[in-house]
Amino acid sequence: MPLFALIPGLPLAAFVILALGGRRIGDASHRVGIPAVGLSFALSIAALAEVARNGALSIPLYRFLDVGDLVVTVGLYADQLTVLLLPLITGVSFVVHVYSARYMTGDPRYRKFFAVIGLFTFAMTMLVMSDNLLVTYMCWEVMGICSYLLISHWAHRREAGQAATKAFLVNAIADVGLGFGVVLTFATYGTFNIQEILAQAPAMQGQTLGAFGLEIERNTLIALCLLSGAIGKSAQVPMHVWLPYAMEAPTPVSALIHAATMVNAGPFLLARLSPLVLLAPSAMAAIAVVGAVTALYGALVSLTQSDIKRLLAYSTISQIGFMIFACGVGAFGAAIFHLLAHGFLKAYLFLSTGDSLWAAGGHAHGGASAPPSRIRPLAAGSLLLACLPPLILFSGPYEQLWNAQHVPSARIAFWVVALAAVFLTAVYAFRGVVSLFGATVGRSVQAWPSLFSAAHLPGLAVCGIAVTALLAGVWSAFSEFLQPALGALPAETETAGLTVALAVSLAVAVLGWCFAYYCHLRPAAIPFARREWVKTAYVLFLNKLYFDEIYRVVAVNPTLRISGWLLHQLEERIINRTVHEVGAGVREGARVLEGSAESGVIDPAVTGVARLVTGTAAWLERLAESGLVTRGPRLATNFLVRVSGWLWRAVDRPATGEPIERVGGLADDTGETLQRIGPRTLRHHLVIIVCWLSLAIGLTYLLAN
Repeated sequence: MPLFALIPGLPLAAFVILALGGRRIGDASHRVGIPAVGLSFALSIAALAEVARNGALSIPLYRFLDVGDLVVTVGLYADQLTVLLLPLITGVSFVVHVYSARYMTGDPRYRKFFAVIGLFTFAMTMLVMSDNLLVTYMCWEVMGICSYLLISHWAHRREAGQAATKAFLVNAIADVGLGFGVVLTFATYGTFNIQEILAQAPAMQGQTLGAFGLEIERNTLIALCLLSGAIGKSAQVPMHVWLPYAMEAPTPVSALIHAATMVNAGPFLLARLSPLVLLAPSAMAAIAVVGAVTALYGALVSLTQSDIKRLLAYSTISQIGFMIFACGVGAFGAAIFHLLAHGFLKAYLFLSTGDSLWAAGGHAHGGASAPPSRIRPLAAGSLLLACLPPLILFSGPYEQLWNAQHVPSARIAFWVVALAAVFLTAVYAFRGVVSLFGATVGRSVQAWPSLFSAAHLPGLAVCGIAVTALLAGVWSAFSEFLQPALGALPAETETAGLTVALAVSLAVAVLGWCFAYYCHLRPAAIPFARREWVKTAYVLFLNKLYFDEIYRVVAVNPTLRISGWLLHQLEERIINRTVHEVGAGVREGARVLEGSAESGVIDPAVTGVARLVTGTAAWLERLAESGLVTRGPRLATNFLVRVSGWLWRAVDRPATGEPIERVGGLADDTGETLQRIGPRTLRHHLVIIVCWLSLAIGLTYLLAN
């Protein structure tokens, strides 16, 4: 239905109004953005109901490009995958808009902020709704530009500018691979339409392409290019370095990037093209390895961070890594389920953290321990939160992870990664909750947020478990609803051992919580704490395995040195040399003109042209008196006669102009030269004027006849 085209259209309209509205809108910008995104959210819910009732929707809009065989049409396609993500995107964006109306009050760039997040929302909604791979790639890049603008919103801070530049450059490098994938897809399938590509994908299996001196299957190469884009946008190792620094953006931006947009784009893209990805086993193995490494790396780094927003950032990296890993083993439905649950939870955590940081006055939490009376409810709440991941990962919704692959190694990999993620999540969940909500900041200020306090933790955790159980209970309906939009491997039917797996995972979560609780009570008695390898590992993960330093040495510094050398060569050998040669040519030309003026070459020429113009004017005057021309040309002719007479007198009369006043600092000979050639320079200019007047006289005569 065309009505659903307003889902991306309303945020785009809000952006246009705010971008062009000027200062008249100013502090009322939220009154434009909030209703637009709110209506978009309502339409997203309506689209979900419509697709659940009648199936996928296709909305053609217009033909964007038609050049030979290249036909690019802009259209919307809303299937089961799309309508599940649209409420997340528009819902979180709506909450962020409402939250920002208070959080950003008094900001000098208030209107710009709401304009950019409106464009950000449009780009993500259009990305998930587009039926064309090229349009999807364009929206992918628009999201990168918006992330740069939002991260650098507080541009007066040097750290914000550096973080925005890093995010833009890292994503741009990764997006080069995705761009190659888009071009290769068109070269292989002859179309950009996603549904047509997925329909033709099985027929192209086995066809190879020569690349890097090797014969690579086309579908495999396309899937690897898709992985390249997902690694950048979803902050996967080794392109994860931009996401922690994106915390320099305002807290609502962090919620938008981490929960609804940007980082979710990678799992969505792999799920959208899942029928093609499943035809490339080698690419799926690479996807699974990248996701597993990122999941473990993010969880380990989270244990060492003292900045609460950085802790949340690395937990996001870990969770997105687990989603990518799920896509790598073929569990696309489980990855989307995880994406939805993580999106809503992380948006809540970031917005709650914003209140806490506002109260505390910074990102870092204190080092003092919570009073015993407060550590108990915090510990109980963190235990319940630690049990949420295994309830999700090892219950009904993630049953597909076991049944997706027949290869035993894939199941073993899932067990290792999932149990390690559960253990580490329990540890950093306890540490984060106790540190953020129980530690003393300074001497008198404590960070007690209004939405997320120790008293609320048990109730919220119980509600979370209830919601998880409800989602697990309706998993069969969820899986059945989503399956038509995804590719799937043949799944086994047995589910034996699921109860054992859930019990084992819960035990691992409790073990991780006990370890964290013991370390909190007796930090001096931590097992292996005094071992050298433990200290080395802690330092390594505290410094994020030195990824930033390695990039600086290997890529950044050499690039800066090479670009500086090239700029120096350009300036010295091209620009300066050209300027010197042009200056020498100008000086030589001036000397030639000066010699010509002194030798009497120019003056006779000027006199001859003046006589010719005077004779022509007299002839035209006689024609005018004889009545051969009309009144209009006669007036023009009289005017030209007077002008030519003035020119004649100016040329005939000796120059008596006053000397040109010299500017302080010029050489004496330069001033004398200007005094000498000043009258002749006037005559040179008169030559040009006379020529144009002659042309005007001729045209007047022709038009008159």
